[in-house]
Amino acid sequence: MSDTLKRDAEYLSPALGRAFDLVAVKAEGSFIYGEDGKKYLDMTSGIAVNQVGHAHPEVVQAIADQAASCIHTSCVVHYPANIDLAEKIAQIAPGDLSNTFFCNSGAEAVDGSIKFAKRLKPGRNNFIAFKGAFHGRSLGATAFTSSKSAYRKFYDPLLTGIHHLGFPNVYNVSSQEARDKLVDHYQKVFLNYFDTAVHPETVAAVIVEPMQGEGGYIPAPGLDGTKNWLQFLRDFCDKHEILLIFDEVQSGVARTGKWFASDHYGVVPDIQLMAKGLSGGMPLGGFCSRKELMYEMPPGSHGSTFGGNPVSCRAALKLLEIIERDNVMDNVNARSEQVFSFFESKFPGADTRKPADEHNKKIKVRGLGLMLALVFEDAETVNKVKAHAYDKGVLLLGCGTYGNIIRLAPDLTVTEENLQRALDVIAEAIA
Repeated sequence: MSDTLKRDAEYLSPALGRAFDLVAVKAEGSFIYGEDGKKYLDMTSGIAVNQVGHAHPEVVQAIADQAASCIHTSCVVHYPANIDLAEKIAQIAPGDLSNTFFCNSGAEAVDGSIKFAKRLKPGRNNFIAFKGAFHGRSLGATAFTSSKSAYRKFYDPLLTGIHHLGFPNVYNVSSQEARDKLVDHYQKVFLNYFDTAVHPETVAAVIVEPMQGEGGYIPAPGLDGTKNWLQFLRDFCDKHEILLIFDEVQSGVARTGKWFASDHYGVVPDIQLMAKGLSGGMPLGGFCSRKELMYEMPPGSHGSTFGGNPVSCRAALKLLEIIERDNVMDNVNARSEQVFSFFESKFPGADTRKPADEHNKKIKVRGLGLMLALVFEDAETVNKVKAHAYDKGVLLLGCGTYGNIIRLAPDLTVTEENLQRALDVIAEAIA
């Protein structure tokens, strides 16, 4: 163990675990450089954060310029950076969502949206979330998280009135008929819950990830001809005057090849959450909604000392500019197709996007854009693949309730050559 890791163990809480005993001394583009002198190809991008790579020079310059001008004022005065960013988000957010509250993280965005929903729906004390969801680890967000029981262990009692219902994973079945039947079943179970357990008039909001993240990179049904699960939720919420919240902390900001995963489904929520990839690695999160709804929260009804920090906001503005200017989403879609095609050629039936008589048993690939899951039979296989990749200088992360999934979430600007290197190493490990 290096001296750095010994000091880490001595002075840092072990609560925040690390995927690798790797000490990074530099990160640039798609690579992390270790204290051990080795260069690692990063297929994690800080857990889907560094959308245009580590330390993009234009983002770094935007951070430096803003820091030289003004680093922090909190809510004492107004400043242009977060106004400019909020205006830009209004241009790319789904539908008519045009007003944003900035915070520091995804978990804070979840907590803020729950307070917002309570404010808009007084007396409605119930919320609907979904099994397999990950919404963060603050005390409020933990109550909505159900991807792993370990995240909730010892923290009960949490917020009351949170009801977790099933999230249909159509990629667990192969044929179109089986997928449609699965969605029908989950719709019936969903509606039955309101007939038997919770009256819709007591529900303030439904919160859902259009594409589950930590739970296994599972897109909601509604692609490739399958019935649209998000539209089903939208219709139900409209009928019963319930707010619909989309948590796109991980799937937002071009990660799936569109600004937000919900854009693939053509469904607009009442409240949109974002964080992670929003600001090039700086701490920033937020939730946005329609202006008339946001103005139901008067000054002082919610707050954040550091939320919307001008340095983070300038970094975010530059990031969004780069994504648009350089047509980054075209690269996202091209590299996504590269992954699907590669595994389909090596392991026929691995591509689960389209229904089939049967999919590959050894490995299945699902997801959108560069938010892709490699689904294996068990966690042991995943751990062996990760270990082999690490030895070869490629960083991979797992996910899923049972740890049997490798998530591919490289920077959105990853080159064809670098991505192919990672894919070759994974295939070599499987073989």
